[in-house]
Amino acid sequence: MQVEISGIHIPITEGIDEYIKKKLGKLNKYLHQVSSARIVLKVEKGRYLAEVNVISNGFTIHGNGVASDLYASIDTAIDKVGRQAKRHKEKIQSHRSRDGLKKVVSTSRNLSSDTQPEIVQVIRKIVKPMNADEAAIQLDLEEKIFLVFLNRDTNQVNVIYKRNGGDFGLIEPQL
Repeated sequence: MQVEISGIHIPITEGIDEYIKKKLGKLNKYLHQVSSARIVLKVEKGRYLAEVNVISNGFTIHGNGVASDLYASIDTAIDKVGRQAKRHKEKIQSHRSRDGLKKVVSTSRNLSSDTQPEIVQVIRKIVKPMNADEAAIQLDLEEKIFLVFLNRDTNQVNVIYKRNGGDFGLIEPQL
């Protein structure tokens, strides 16, 4: 597992590094193929903020922690990631699905006309084949508002999104 730890206004000591790696090691019982983890530690107005992003088997789990103690904020963030990982493992086992790969490439482009809206980011993504139920589970685990996927049942690209009431909506394009 590749672990990247960075600090904003906080020096990353060897003790902090070892503590984080030990806590992340406990995630292996829920996530078998953790490819990377990125931890950002910040101090703002006397509070410590820890942001943890773990990439495993093609999906990202995110957790935040805020506390007056650095180690408590790390514990909170990694515990949130652990709960999401446990929930994901249970859902995957009950639905017996496999995760695929996704590739995100972002670029910035300038258009010559000032009157038209500008495309500031392009994301290229390998869409993962799954059914609508599996897509709902994946979207529920991610902190995003929509997910593009290849519907196994219709063999078409679909978009599932979160609605305000907590339910999901599904967009099935008709060509």
